[in-house]
Amino acid sequence: MGMDICGRNPTGEPGQYFRNNVWWWHPLADYCTTVAPDICAACRYWHSNDRDGLDAADAFALAEALQREIDAGRTETYARRYASDQELMPDEPCNICAGTGMRTPRPHRGADALKEGGIKCNKCQGAGYVRPWASHYPFSTENVAAFAAFLRESGGFSIL
Repeated sequence: MGMDICGRNPTGEPGQYFRNNVWWWHPLADYCTTVAPDICAACRYWHSNDRDGLDAADAFALAEALQREIDAGRTETYARRYASDQELMPDEPCNICAGTGMRTPRPHRGADALKEGGIKCNKCQGAGYVRPWASHYPFSTENVAAFAAFLRESGGFSIL
């Protein structure tokens, strides 16, 4: 699933369309609302595709705010800290095999022992643990810069 961000009155090609899959969009939306909460307040539904968005003035103001963060190096610092926080997240017990590393033969789901007919869990590769979901949501300065370029020429936007 993705978030399609459509310019309402684009003034150039970059302002027509911006897309992120949900993995990229949620951290980007969180970053925007963190660095420019007053500007972003006009959009209540950043994390759904309910056609909410910003008008032209707020979209341009957000582009400028994001560009200031990028130019000051704060976005890159945030990106490094974000990646570090993701790396430091502890692994979680696998919910397919209940942390045992073994599954029951198909079609059953759950833990089993290999000697009793179990097979190595294909989700955790037999480790019993997996990375937490939150560790799969990437963030990058490049994505922020691409969104800022879109915003600058969008004439406002709607999240579809």
